[in-house]
Amino acid sequence: MNTDFEKQIENLPKKDNSIKDKLFNKDYFLRSTEFGVSTTEKEEIIFDTKKSNNGTLIIIGLAIVLICLRFKDSDNFIPILIFSGIGMIANLVYLKFRKSKLIKINLSGFEIENIKFEWDDIYDFGALVKPNKYITYYELIIFSKSKGKKVYSLFSFQSDKDNILKNLNYFKGKFESNKNIS
Repeated sequence: MNTDFEKQIENLPKKDNSIKDKLFNKDYFLRSTEFGVSTTEKEEIIFDTKKSNNGTLIIIGLAIVLICLRFKDSDNFIPILIFSGIGMIANLVYLKFRKSKLIKINLSGFEIENIKFEWDDIYDFGALVKPNKYITYYELIIFSKSKGKKVYSLFSFQSDKDNILKNLNYFKGKFESNKNIS
């Protein structure tokens, strides 16, 4: 048990159920044990930000269709349609050519932002949850024996954040059980 990491974890904000915390959206830390475990049977799972962007594009496309239907009988219909189409095409081009971020998780460890973490080097991990009025933002906090405390934003993986944490738990548990068997 690493007392330095335990002190750092204890100093992170905890989730309270008080009215004050709910009204003011206080940040809180969830340890890896507070997340579920995935039931996947794959040897490696890769999370890609480009997959997360597909949902965003569908929502934007639906919003454009609804806006155009709202102004269908107006004189502004054609300019709104052209402007919305240009905006959608610009968004598609940006998202397709933007550098993709990957998180690879397997039995030996995981890789995030081209940094490899081995399971036997990880003391613990968790998520710093930052709720606000519109969206709940997650940061992955990793306590590594050799690399220290590392913080990674999961904002680009907004639709996959829970699956990422569940799969990290699954593969770490599988690594621990394989280590105990051998």
